[in-house]
Amino acid sequence: MATWEEYLATQQANDGVQFTWNMWPHSRVDAQRLVVPLTCFFTPLKERPATEVAQPPLEYDPVLCQKASCKAILNPLCAVDYRAKLWMCPFCNNRNPFPAHYAAIAEDNRPPELYPQFTTIEYTLRKATTMPPIFVFVVDTCMTAEELKSLKECLQTALSLLPADALVGLITFGRMVQLHELNTQGISRSYVFKQVQNPISLLPSSTKTQICYCLAGAKSHFTTAKQYQNPNLLLLSRCKIPFYYCQAVPKPKFVTA
Repeated sequence: MATWEEYLATQQANDGVQFTWNMWPHSRVDAQRLVVPLTCFFTPLKERPATEVAQPPLEYDPVLCQKASCKAILNPLCAVDYRAKLWMCPFCNNRNPFPAHYAAIAEDNRPPELYPQFTTIEYTLRKATTMPPIFVFVVDTCMTAEELKSLKECLQTALSLLPADALVGLITFGRMVQLHELNTQGISRSYVFKQVQNPISLLPSSTKTQICYCLAGAKSHFTTAKQYQNPNLLLLSRCKIPFYYCQAVPKPKFVTA
């Protein structure tokens, strides 16, 4: 039987996910006592060994938690009642019925997303997405000049692998945190935040509203004129540009701290 450390190493290699803590705090008091905040390091599109058994992409949409404030996805950690055709969300404890096409589900006839070895699964969505994929690169600039040069090459390689319709954003952090404005011509512009416990608290209320609106995921239409009429969407559009414009914008200067 694998040890706890071996189990964690296996899951990290399989899912590309690593947390700062191996246990989730059980209460708000426990969370406040954490010396290091609970943070997740996620490696998207992680490559797996060729010898590893991989589940092919599922040709249907994932099953979501029906609670409006949750929307977690059905996974092997969910408690399932096969008789009642219900599953319990491990995040909000909401009981959800299975959709009609899961009518034949049983303990010996489970869908791939409920098998413990498939904690990461790729879906081929049938519903057309209303927004292009968005990739925000968060770059730590506190490194040597040689490491920084290698990092730039890696970023250029990563950009070359993105879909043609992708939107790209850039955040760098060293002595300061900088949110770069990528659609300016001829000059490099960025929003600079000092290293304080809560940088958002130092901003004017109007700016706070704009940033919170953007981080909440402005689900409005990027391809319509509305984004130019709404100041919140205008701020959001300044910091994300189509991938194919990346070669034309001035590159931000990375300075080692």
